[in-house]
Amino acid sequence: MEGLSKEELLYDERAERLRQIRAQRQRKMRKRRHIRNFFLLALLAGIVLYFVSDLSKVHSLSVSGNFFYSDEEIYARAGVSYETRYLLKPAFLMEGGLQNDELIDSVEIQKDLSGVIRIEVKEKLIVGYLIKEDRYYLLTSEGNQVEVDEDQQASARRFPLLSGFDEDQLSALAAAFDAVKDQVDIDVLSRISEILPYQTSFNENMMRVVMRDGNTLYGSYEAGGVLQIYESVLAKLQGNNVCLYMDEENGAMSKISCSEFQDEDASSKEK
Repeated sequence: MEGLSKEELLYDERAERLRQIRAQRQRKMRKRRHIRNFFLLALLAGIVLYFVSDLSKVHSLSVSGNFFYSDEEIYARAGVSYETRYLLKPAFLMEGGLQNDELIDSVEIQKDLSGVIRIEVKEKLIVGYLIKEDRYYLLTSEGNQVEVDEDQQASARRFPLLSGFDEDQLSALAAAFDAVKDQVDIDVLSRISEILPYQTSFNENMMRVVMRDGNTLYGSYEAGGVLQIYESVLAKLQGNNVCLYMDEENGAMSKISCSEFQDEDASSKEK
């Protein structure tokens, strides 16, 4: 060191200090990288653990607005179950599976971060069901005849049986119900046992509506909207197996003599 000048000594000190600073910075950077990699690995491990655990599965399922379809059938068409990974099933995929169904009019799905899925559906108005060659078909108010599986026949029988109609009459009946579909409640339709064509001298497009409680209603196809007041009329009726006339012009029902329409029906058949 004796042969070094003062300037050279200062230079060596600065160089040594710079080396120490660089080394210190490198140690800090390595430490930061280790910490960052640790957190990335921990995050990745957490994600993997989440998706392989039950925490990532759907915790709660509910459906509303369905009548023909059971809750389980709605879930199956939406492609969701309690085994579904919640984050991997976006709402639009579930909605798409339901909107493609011939009997679903609209669907809305709500999801929240707690793993809850709520499905609200609106089924198309089903006028009734008909049987062709031992096969069951549902008639929608749009005029479509949708074949149902054998395991769905019990659900179909919750609707009125459509008997004795030809194809033109079924189309006219569907169109008439479609015009008043916002007025017809599904609970009222489920109270009907059977709907049959009923021709009279004054109107060929008449129907006879046989209720499950034994009462019989008469009216034109266009009188379907009057069915909505049946519940309130029922409370005022006296006796069993009562006959009622549905007046679509006044939106009313009136009690009539059953023999009056039976005689009219007999005379129209003779002609």
